[in-house]
Amino acid sequence: MRYDAIFEWKMSSLETTAFKLACLYEEEYLSIFKEDIDGQGYRRNTLPKRGDPRKSNLFRHCWKLRRETRGLLEGDQYRKYIRANLTILKLNQGGGDKAGHVYVEPNAICGDKAWIRWKVYERWYKNKLAEKNATPPPPSISATNPKVIKEIDSTKRFLFEKCEGEPTKEKLCEFVDEGFFKFWIMTGKVSKFYIVLSPFVEEHQEDLAKSCEFDLVLIRERITEEVREYFGCEYKHEIPSVSVAI
Repeated sequence: MRYDAIFEWKMSSLETTAFKLACLYEEEYLSIFKEDIDGQGYRRNTLPKRGDPRKSNLFRHCWKLRRETRGLLEGDQYRKYIRANLTILKLNQGGGDKAGHVYVEPNAICGDKAWIRWKVYERWYKNKLAEKNATPPPPSISATNPKVIKEIDSTKRFLFEKCEGEPTKEKLCEFVDEGFFKFWIMTGKVSKFYIVLSPFVEEHQEDLAKSCEFDLVLIRERITEEVREYFGCEYKHEIPSVSVAI
């Protein structure tokens, strides 16, 4: 059986999670690229048939994926996440090289670009589902600068990774006090739009804008109602719930 390797190599619970993600990746890769696979592509994107799978490139990137997406994806979303990335990569490469082979490797499921591909796919999927079920569609971003949405999406992934799961106000304020937020803003890891929109760091807006030398007014002018609605949908953990008295 495929999962016998878990017991053979005495994997920890975290290693088991990464191994199962690697198995999912391999299944989706072989399905999506079945007509475009050469020998090198097969070796890059599958687990070894012999030896410790934890030493493979695929396992290492699935371990990284697990670490980056703690709290961001539910267990049953990972297959869709992997499928979305591989499908978009295949479509973007068209006919592939002269031999018809499409180049892809496991690092394609990690990092900001992979997360953005997933969010694009997820928005498309939710819109189609809403059409099919005749239910209200998710927040529209059709009139919004794509760069703003990308920054909001990338910041969310980054903060979940740094917090090792869903961020809390206390943890983010601790990062601000320790100077990490200034560095993250200056290096583009945390978006200035997030600083303006976030209830969690609202009390630090003025100080962060001053220390990072950006104008809060100019940022606010670029934030539309679409952006606010999208932020509220993506950052539900930051929006205080309203209790109704009975």
